[in-house]
Amino acid sequence: MLPRRCKKCRCYIAPHLTRCPRCNAVAPPVIVSKQTKEEKSAERAKRDAKVPVIRGQNIHWIPSAFALRASKDMVEELKRRLAKAETPRQRNGIRSELRLVNAKIARATASSDKHAWTTELFRAEQACIHVYISPKRHRYALAERDAPADLLIAPRTKSGLQEFIRLQRFEKSPYARMVKKEQQEQAVHTKRKKAKTVHRAKKRMLKKKHTLL
Repeated sequence: MLPRRCKKCRCYIAPHLTRCPRCNAVAPPVIVSKQTKEEKSAERAKRDAKVPVIRGQNIHWIPSAFALRASKDMVEELKRRLAKAETPRQRNGIRSELRLVNAKIARATASSDKHAWTTELFRAEQACIHVYISPKRHRYALAERDAPADLLIAPRTKSGLQEFIRLQRFEKSPYARMVKKEQQEQAVHTKRKKAKTVHRAKKRMLKKKHTLL
């Protein structure tokens, strides 16, 4: 807290006092100083020290379901391009791309990869992010700078500055609250639309009765 001074006699007032000890005037409100970047970083590092860490080189990633579908579509496209290729150089280049795509598909569909990590794309009206899925099917999202983390992933490269990838359980992230809010809004919209449909039907029935009379 920053020091306070009386507006009348300019006397310094202790934080626990509500009036000036010299002139008995009402003390100004207490001003709370904000944390600096260094203090926030130290507090975040202290919290992250208790979070479990996974080494990046120990994680085996497999392509996501979206990437697998895109790769299968790419195979068909490469086959069409291979059939239309005119020179051996073009055919060899397309065959190289085809081998890479087939290797990616094989890696994604291998039975031994059931213990690997993967990703999925989360789409909402206000965000589009990657969700990380662990072998235990726990879903994680990137934690915000000042938000608590549930898991840390150490970088693969050994450098002086180790910037951990801070992950937070998706259920605790703001994106889960975003989904819940959108579902509530959609339910309200559906209810309102249904009420309008019923109201229009009643209005048409009344109008039809008046015309018959």
